[in-house]
Amino acid sequence: MRIRFGRAAVAVLGALTVGVSASACTSSPGAAALVGDHRISVATLQSVVNHGLADPQAQQQLGQDRAKFTRDQLGRLIDDVLIANIAKADGIVASPADIDQQLAQFAQHAGGEKQLEQQAAGAGIPAKDLRTFVRYYVLEQKISDKLVANVTVSDADLQAAYQKNIDQYDQVDSAHILVATKKLADSLFAQVKAKPSSFAALAKRYSIDTGSKDKGGELGYQAASGLVKPFADAIFSAKPGTYLEVHSQFGWHVVHVIAHRKTPLSEVADQLKASILQPKRQQLLSAALTAESHKVGVHVSPRYGVWNSVNGTIVAPSAKNDLSSPAASPAG
Repeated sequence: MRIRFGRAAVAVLGALTVGVSASACTSSPGAAALVGDHRISVATLQSVVNHGLADPQAQQQLGQDRAKFTRDQLGRLIDDVLIANIAKADGIVASPADIDQQLAQFAQHAGGEKQLEQQAAGAGIPAKDLRTFVRYYVLEQKISDKLVANVTVSDADLQAAYQKNIDQYDQVDSAHILVATKKLADSLFAQVKAKPSSFAALAKRYSIDTGSKDKGGELGYQAASGLVKPFADAIFSAKPGTYLEVHSQFGWHVVHVIAHRKTPLSEVADQLKASILQPKRQQLLSAALTAESHKVGVHVSPRYGVWNSVNGTIVAPSAKNDLSSPAASPAG
């Protein structure tokens, strides 16, 4: 799960520029920021910060610099307003089903709902705010999808990405009996050819590969890059079910080629395209949010710093004005 504080995870576009429409929120007392007509109050920001640091892990990791955490949270709140504006203008919505699906995906990656809540809380997102956080995440992804909808990826780029990740898409399952001499390998090879069912027992008895002998010589699915070249060349060119005798720097291998699992480019083209377009998605989304911030105007109280419209962050104020950490709520 990617925890988003403003656009900190997005690469800065060009030189760092500041897009501030006004230096203070004098037109709205008690405002931490104004985003167009939307007012983010100091009380709201203080509540978000206090709840975000309530988790002990968050307090340990993020509470040491409360001022920075406050700026990060304010940047996120500002970005949320900008995201909502763009989504509304484009007719994009995050339905309850969309949010449920994304939460389920995050939970699966985290190892369960409890683990997801723990990870989010440790990053400053309490469980009660998780659904709202995911709602904006879903809107962000849908906006990004629309922005790259007409961006093409060439066949050459897809092929290059496929080859770069070929270890994921081309693997062979094999077993071997490793011995020191060709004479013994020839004898074992003859026995295996005569009685294939004897392979596992022979591996346990004769193989000098301590990592696989007790498993009947099983090596499992492996990519060519993880094997010595003579061995890889032999098993990747053989038909499944074949028995081979191969020599490598480790000795003589009697090999059973069990299966060859190869995923064609056509089956992973969409996945690869999404991966190739990811930097472009981030660039276009950041540019869209920057444009929206210029359009509506973002005013940040100087006690918190200055709004950087390019990367969606609050730049720390000068030391004399550093009041960026709202006081903690009174106990009880």
